[in-house]
Amino acid sequence: MAKILLVDDVYTARSMTERILRHVGRYEVYSVDSGHEAITAAKANLPDVIILDISMAGMDGLHTLQQLRTLGVVCPVIAYTARTEQSSGEFVSQGFSAYVSKNGNLSGLLTTVRELIGS
Repeated sequence: MAKILLVDDVYTARSMTERILRHVGRYEVYSVDSGHEAITAAKANLPDVIILDISMAGMDGLHTLQQLRTLGVVCPVIAYTARTEQSSGEFVSQGFSAYVSKNGNLSGLLTTVRELIGS
């Protein structure tokens, strides 16, 4: 069963996304609400993919990604954000594996997760 680390500082968004991912049934989902917790969880759980919110209080998603890579975390990381001022290509050029818009429709996120982990 593939492991997903979900990082989002907004409880309602995190809870809804986690519930949908668990409902699919193929994923073991760990969720945290900060970049600092993401680093700890990634080292402890060795996820197959990380879904990372960009706009978070404290350590934002980009800084979290940089810290994860510095620590040797190599799994795909999805930029999952409502921010629209950056394009998908800009997120990828910053080191993310993919970008998915937080638009309330989780089918794009599920498709991207499946593509990245091959399930």
